[in-house]
Amino acid sequence: MKFEIDPGKNQMSSEDYIVLTELNNNIQMLSSFHEEGAILEFQTDKPASTILFPIGKIPNMKRFTACHRYEPFWMKPKAGDCASDIPIETQYLLVELENDRCMLFVPLIDGPFRCALQGSEDGALVLVAESADPAIVASHVVGLYVNGGEDPYAFIPTSAEIVNRMMGIGRLRKDKSVPDFIDYFGWCTWDAFYHDVSHENLRIGLESFREGGVQPKYLILDDGWQSEKKASTGEARLTSFEANDRFPEGLSSTVKMSKEGFDIETFLVWHTITGYWGGVDGESLKGYGVRSVQRRNSEGIHHYSPSIESWWGEIMGLTPPEQAHHFFNEYHRFLRECGVDGVKVDNQAVLESVAYGYGGRVEMMRRYHEALEGSVHVHFGGNIINCMSCANEMLYSALSSNLTRTSTDFWPQKPASHGLHLYTNAQVSLWFGEFVHPDWDMFQSGHPMGAFHAAGRAVGGCPIYVSDKPNAHNFDLLRKLVFEDGTIPRCDDPGRPTRDCLFRDPTQEDVLLKIFNKNSLSSVIAVFNARYWDNPGDSHLVTGVVRPSDGRPEQAELYAVYSHQKQELRLMRANEEWEISLPQLSFDIFTIVPVVNGFAPIGLVDMFNSGGALLAGMWIKKNEGGFYIQGSGRFLAWSKSRPHQIMMNDESVQFKYNERNHWLEVQVEPGEMMVYI
Repeated sequence: MKFEIDPGKNQMSSEDYIVLTELNNNIQMLSSFHEEGAILEFQTDKPASTILFPIGKIPNMKRFTACHRYEPFWMKPKAGDCASDIPIETQYLLVELENDRCMLFVPLIDGPFRCALQGSEDGALVLVAESADPAIVASHVVGLYVNGGEDPYAFIPTSAEIVNRMMGIGRLRKDKSVPDFIDYFGWCTWDAFYHDVSHENLRIGLESFREGGVQPKYLILDDGWQSEKKASTGEARLTSFEANDRFPEGLSSTVKMSKEGFDIETFLVWHTITGYWGGVDGESLKGYGVRSVQRRNSEGIHHYSPSIESWWGEIMGLTPPEQAHHFFNEYHRFLRECGVDGVKVDNQAVLESVAYGYGGRVEMMRRYHEALEGSVHVHFGGNIINCMSCANEMLYSALSSNLTRTSTDFWPQKPASHGLHLYTNAQVSLWFGEFVHPDWDMFQSGHPMGAFHAAGRAVGGCPIYVSDKPNAHNFDLLRKLVFEDGTIPRCDDPGRPTRDCLFRDPTQEDVLLKIFNKNSLSSVIAVFNARYWDNPGDSHLVTGVVRPSDGRPEQAELYAVYSHQKQELRLMRANEEWEISLPQLSFDIFTIVPVVNGFAPIGLVDMFNSGGALLAGMWIKKNEGGFYIQGSGRFLAWSKSRPHQIMMNDESVQFKYNERNHWLEVQVEPGEMMVYI
C-alpha cells in the first residue's frame, strides 16, 4: 500500500483514505518504502535519551488491538475503541477502521534507540523513543512503520519482512531453525517442585510418568538447582557452576540417571541471562569482571510496576557485556561436559534496567544475545528457550535463537489467568510470531484447567510440555496430545486469533476466543469461552459461530468439519455457520478439511489436533489416494462412497462405513495408508 504526507493539510493518507490527521510537522516519510507501507522519521530540537514524539490522530477508528508490556518481561493484549486507551509500552498496534480496513503501526529499533507507542488523553498517538542510558542521546529517530489493507493475515507477513530488512538487526522466524525437541513431549520441574527440585524428586517424577505410559522425551531442570547465596545487599547471586547440595553426586549424575533410566533424549537446564536473579557473585566466580550495579527501569515500566527494582533486589552483580562471551562459554562448557543438551534462559529483559554506562538497552541486549547465542550454538547446537524476553529489542534482534516464551507463566492458583493466557499467546503470535517461534509455556495435565490449556497448546504450533507433580497426571488427556513414540502432532504455524475476535477482548466481552492454525491437509480452530466469573452458580454461556473460512483453508466447494467435543461431522460451505455455545472456561476444537474427489480425511479423532496426525498426503487419481499417518488410533474420514479397499503399510485392513452419513472409520497404526474408492 502506498502512502503520502500532505504538509498543507497535516495529514497522511493512502490511495483512498486518510490514515493520520493533525500530523506533527516534525515527521518525515522515508521514500524507499512508499510502495509497501511507510517508514516515519521523527525530529526534535533538543537531544535526549528519552523523547516523546506526538504523531497525530487516527480518523475513523472503529476498534484497536495492541500488545503492550506491563512488566519489562511480558506483554499482554488490550482491545478498545478509543485511541486514548492505547496502553503505555505498546509494541504493536493494529487498528480496524470504519471501512473494515486495518492499519498496522509498528514502533521500531533505530540504532541505540528503542521505540514504543501510547495514546494521549486527547486521543492522539504518541511515539516514545528511549536509549536507557543518559549518555546516549538523539534528536531524530526512524521510529514507526505503517501499513494496511483489507486482510491483516496477508499484509502482516509482508510488513514483517520489510521491518526486518529495514532495521537489519535480526532474522525472521521462517529463516531460523527450531530445536528438534519442539516436536516431542516434555516435562519441566517448575510447578512440580518450584525451588525444592532435587535429584531424588526428579527421579520420582520421571518414574511417575513411566508408570502411566506417557513419557517425556525432553526435560527442563528449572530454577532451584543452582548454587547461589544472598549478597550483603539482599539479592541472590550465582556462586558456582556446580549444582547445589540437593544434587549430592553432581549435575552429571542427574543427567545420566534421566537419560539412561528414563529415556530422556534432551536435558535442558535453567539459568537467567545474568546467571541468577541477582546476577553473579564476583568473589565466588572470579575472572568475569563482575560489578555491582543499581537497577533503573523506565517511566513506562514504572507506570505499571512502580516497585519493580525491589523484586529481586535493587543491586545486581553484573557481568559486563565485554565479558559475557567468556562467561557463557565457560558456563555452557561445564554444562555440556555434564551431559546437558541445552538451556532455558530467563529474565532477559532485565538487561534494560542495567544498561546505564553500557551504551543503552539496545546495545546491551545485542552484545549479551550475540554472546549467548554464540555459546549455545557451539555447546548445544542451538537448543535454547528464551524466557522473560518480550522487550522488542530482543524479539527483533535474535539472530539464531527462535523459540521464545510469549506470555507470562501458567498460574495454577489464579482462575482468572487461564483465558488471558491463551488470549495473550494468540495475540502476541500474530505479529511477533513472524520474528520468533512462540512457546505458550508449560501447564499441568492433572489441573482442573488442564484440558483447557491442552487445547490451546494443540493449536498453538508451540512445544507441548507439562509441569505435573508426581502422581498428579491426567494420562487420558496427555494421550490426546502425545503419540506412543513421544512425538506430538504440532501445527505448522503459530496459532492466531480469527478475524471475528481479533479486535475484541474475549476475557472481558461476551465473544468466543477462536484460534486457528493449519496442518498439511487440514485447518484447525480451537474455540474457547475465555471469560471467568467469581460466582460459580452462574452458567455464563457465550455463543458464537464457527465457519470453515475462519481457518483460512485451501479453497474448496465443500469442507468436512469435525467437532471434537460433540464428535459430530458436518459438510459445510466456506462461510456456512456452525453455532456453538460454551460455558465459562470451556472449549471445543474443529478440524476443517477440504473435500477433494469425494474424500476428506479428518485424521486421528481421539487426538485434539486430529489432522496433525497426517504428515503428508497425495491424491494420485480420482479413485485412489494415500497419506502418511504419524500415530495409531481411530481414523475418521468423510467419503462420498464406500471404499473398495484400504491398505495400511501394504496390508489390507478392515473398516467401517456408514452409508447414511458417509463416515469412514479405520483403526490404524503409523505408516502409509492407501484408500481405493
